[in-house]
Order: sequence, then C-alpha cells, then structure tokens
Amino acid sequence: MAQITSLSSVKEFFNKPGPYGVKHYSDANSAVIEPVSADIQKPFPTVVMSKGNGALCGTSVINAYNSILTHLATHGVASVTPCSVTYVNPAGLKSTIKRITTSGFANPEKIGVAAHSLGGNSALGLFPDELNIKALALLSGVTCILNIPHCNPSGVNVPFFMVQPSLDQNSDVYGPAKSAKLYAPFAGEHNAAIYNNLPKGYLAAFFSLFLDALPSNETVIREMTAELLFGDDPASFKNDFLGARIAFPDASAVVSEASPDVSVFSIDNDDDANSTNLVLAARAYLAANPGSEGDSKPSSFLFAG
Repeated sequence: MAQITSLSSVKEFFNKPGPYGVKHYSDANSAVIEPVSADIQKPFPTVVMSKGNGALCGTSVINAYNSILTHLATHGVASVTPCSVTYVNPAGLKSTIKRITTSGFANPEKIGVAAHSLGGNSALGLFPDELNIKALALLSGVTCILNIPHCNPSGVNVPFFMVQPSLDQNSDVYGPAKSAKLYAPFAGEHNAAIYNNLPKGYLAAFFSLFLDALPSNETVIREMTAELLFGDDPASFKNDFLGARIAFPDASAVVSEASPDVSVFSIDNDDDANSTNLVLAARAYLAANPGSEGDSKPSSFLFAG
C-alpha cells in the first residue's frame, strides 16, 4: 500500500493504477474485469456497469469503458457489464446483480452501480431498491425516457456521484437525489466522461470508500479518502472541477425514511464549517465501522442537512 501522508498523496494514490493486477473475460453475456492478487479473492466489491444504448459486447463503446473499469479493478473493485442486448433495462440490471451475488462472484454487501448515457435511465430505475446497492455513479447527462419504470432520481437514497460533460444534455437528476452526493461538471461532449482521465481517480476513491474496498487496517487512507471527496482542502474534489457541488439531503426526509440500520449524520448546511463537520461525520462513521470483515455494516452512508 502506498505511503499516505497528505491529501495530495491519497489523491495521487487513486489517480494512479492501484496495487492489484486485473483479469478481463466474458461470462454469461457480460464483460467482466476482476482484480487479481494473493491478497484479494471472491466475493469481490463489484460495480455493475449499465452501458449506453446500442453498445454490445466487444464493440468499441464497451471497450471504451475498459479504462475506467480497469482502473477500478486495480484498486480492488471488480466490474460486470451486461452487454448481450442493445438496451439493458432495470430488470436486466437486477437480474445481473442477483446472478453475481448468488454465484459468489460479488459481495452482496458491496455492490455499486455505474452508468453511461441511456444506461443511466436504467440505473435510476433501480431506486429505491431492495438490492442493497451501496453507491451510484452516472457518467453523462440523463433524462428519463422510453417509459422506464420508476425512473425517478428522487428515489436515489445511496451515495451518488454525477459526472456532467458541459456539452451534454443537462437534466435534473442530481438535484432530487436524497443522499450524500457529488456533482462534477467539466468541458466535453456526451461521451467525454468515459474518455477523460480527470474523473477516474475520484470514481476510484468514491467506490473504494462506499464499497468498503480499502483494507480494513488502513484507517488513515479511509479517513483521508472521505476528506478527499467531501473536504475543503485545495487538493479535494470540489477544487478540481469548476462548478463542482457537494450536497446533502433534507434531515426530516431522511430521518422519516431511515430504517434502524441506516447511519444518518446531522450536518448544518448553513454552517461555515459544513465541510469540516462532514469530514468529522465521515471519520465517526469510519471509526465505528473500521472494516467489513466480521463487522455489521450500515446499509447506507447518508448525511442529513
């Protein structure tokens, strides 16, 4: 594990390939990338990639996802991209999640979803979910179309990362999400998020933190990853993207919907020390949940405003 002494060094850690080798293969009509090392084994923390419309297994668009997904695998997060049909609907994503968890490939407590283009519509169709999904990232503008069932961003109740290219269709998906959330705008067209290297390290940090893919004994890295994503330091997320946003759900809405196993942190959105309070909340969460091995984990990491 790299020597982490500052936010700049943890940022460098996630921007570079991680410590694991990778293996690419096809399985059950999906493209699979898994981490390889004597130190990691199944079931893996896993991201299910909801692909764009028209992209089939082996095509250039599916291959274009390899850069981001391979980078995730080097940091210990496997990926499965169902790609045997032109469009994978929410039911197809649910089927994939159930298949990879029941087969022992994916840890059912460490499932995330990433999505590109029309795949974002399908991903939003998973929420609110019964699949115990821990985190969601959308890699382009998304507008709910094609009468996709339950395509309602207000149903998103897990940590949410939206990457928004400036020339893409701007849609109100980020706003209604009811969770800790990050918004990363940058210059580019619709597919820019899967080709641009800038979001890649932050996506690795995001999924590594919320899928608990960091080594349980690396408390400093876990704390500093939370600070990298949510803090105020010049090296943090919000200072890397012009117009970046970090937001939190309404306290009353979250508390009224929270089940006993959901951690809710109270953050005063009008407080000048809001980011500092958030980092303290993140540290409290990490201290109470130092690793998944033998621990009972909360079902979500939510911050209440």
